[in-house]
Amino acid sequence: MEPLVSSTFADLVSSSRRETQGLWARRAFVAVFCLIAALALADVFGQGTSRSAASTAAAEMQLSAPEVVRGGLFFQSRLEIRARREIEFPRIVLDEGWVEGMQVNSIEPAPASEANRDGRVVLTYDTLEPGDLLRIWLQFEVDPTSVGRRPYGVELDDASTRLLRLSPSITVLP
Repeated sequence: MEPLVSSTFADLVSSSRRETQGLWARRAFVAVFCLIAALALADVFGQGTSRSAASTAAAEMQLSAPEVVRGGLFFQSRLEIRARREIEFPRIVLDEGWVEGMQVNSIEPAPASEANRDGRVVLTYDTLEPGDLLRIWLQFEVDPTSVGRRPYGVELDDASTRLLRLSPSITVLP
């Protein structure tokens, strides 16, 4: 009578090795994903905020925004404008990168009006007197399929006269 299981010691050792190798392969695979998640939590892949500033005799402007964002996530940019002289018709002109591949969730305070100027968004606000501070919060969600680098510039105009401009860029990761 033959035994139901006929295996040699070599077969058992080989089977045990394959199971061990498979176990370590699975652990390594999971470890790679854990490492990616840990690096993302440590802000290696973006969402960190940077500041850009410009100043002229008419006004000071400061932009606080991330340089790198990840697809599918929410982020905020903050624009601060301090008038040094009266700006009768303040217009905030945003480069295409502000809305291309982005979902605009909110702009606070809301502009009095919005318009288009050569493919750029123009936000109109009420007159700024010397010393006035206009602080604007802009919240976005990044479209996951809009990977790449784009202009994230902003300018302050009085009607159609440019007073100052910031020219940062933003990079969208998958």
